[in-house]
Amino acid sequence: MSTLVSSIADGLRRAGFVFLIGAVAGLAVYVSGPGGFEFSSWSPVVLGNSVLVGVLYVAVIDATTRIIQIVMEAFVPVQSEGDIVLHALAPAGGTLLIFLGLTAGLKALLGTAFPTSWILLLGIGTGAALIVGGSTGVQALQAYYRRDRQDHAEGWEARMRRLRTQCCPPVLFETLDLAQTLLDQKPEAARPLLHQLQSLLTYRRQAAGDELVPLSDEIEAALWYVELVQMQSGDDLEVGFDVPDSLLSVPVPRLTLIPLLENAVEHGAGKLNEPCTITITGRHDDDRLCLAVLDTGPGFDTTDPDTVLRRGSGIADLYARLRSHFGNKAELSLLPQGVLWCAPITDSATASSPTGAPASRTTPSAPSD
Repeated sequence: MSTLVSSIADGLRRAGFVFLIGAVAGLAVYVSGPGGFEFSSWSPVVLGNSVLVGVLYVAVIDATTRIIQIVMEAFVPVQSEGDIVLHALAPAGGTLLIFLGLTAGLKALLGTAFPTSWILLLGIGTGAALIVGGSTGVQALQAYYRRDRQDHAEGWEARMRRLRTQCCPPVLFETLDLAQTLLDQKPEAARPLLHQLQSLLTYRRQAAGDELVPLSDEIEAALWYVELVQMQSGDDLEVGFDVPDSLLSVPVPRLTLIPLLENAVEHGAGKLNEPCTITITGRHDDDRLCLAVLDTGPGFDTTDPDTVLRRGSGIADLYARLRSHFGNKAELSLLPQGVLWCAPITDSATASSPTGAPASRTTPSAPSD
């Protein structure tokens, strides 16, 4: 009931606003006519018609603007500064077009009874378009920053919980099953397996912090994951790393590589009945680091990032994590056979190793078969 009352109140306020602005606009057009400010020559009928036309203009423009806003919100969500510009330009352009269309129709219909010059009307139309565009642009800007704040304030812990709990669960249980078997048959073979699993789980648990780590730490954790997966899949999975030594000290947020690797294993290799190859590559792109994880699996059903991000997948959590560190400079792209993300290279001094000491690592060895 309260929602209905609130909707009615909002509708009445909007109608009152439309009537007020329309009346003022009609009065302004009437005053600009032959009689001007000479009250003795004013005609109540002509004045009433002018106000009515003004209200009609504002009502049609208001309805058009609202429809354009609804369409833009549905098909062009505000996710970048470019989207904000579109949310301002679309209603402004629609306002100007509707204004010109109404004016041309009324002039053709009324002829000399609508004597206001085109120059004045174009000025009014342009002013209305600027006001509408500015208003909708400010609303889009507010929505953009409100979404960013909510993303950061409300979603951070939830995203980190998902990253910590969802990262590696299949290999976790499969490794424990294999270790149980080995403990009964070959206890010595189970010890390194459990040590590898413990290292990976410890690294994942440390992702609760907000610090950056050297890329070499991410690659080493990825190697632990790869070796555990290969123990399950044997020769059916081949993983290669192609990352220059110069990138190993570049700081990155924790768990920005393993989720993509896990995605390639589960949705790439896991959907093939034949051997699969996964390739992890790292490159300099001017002052940015670009990391890609590609596989020879079936690939994504779409390469539209917005579609995948809206699904709330691990890739969406990863993108939100990158944006929390790098802002709008973080980019994530879906390729037919994998995922690529790029972010600016920051000061390597800000990265710390798991023990808190400055990181210093050699190139990790390739995963064993």
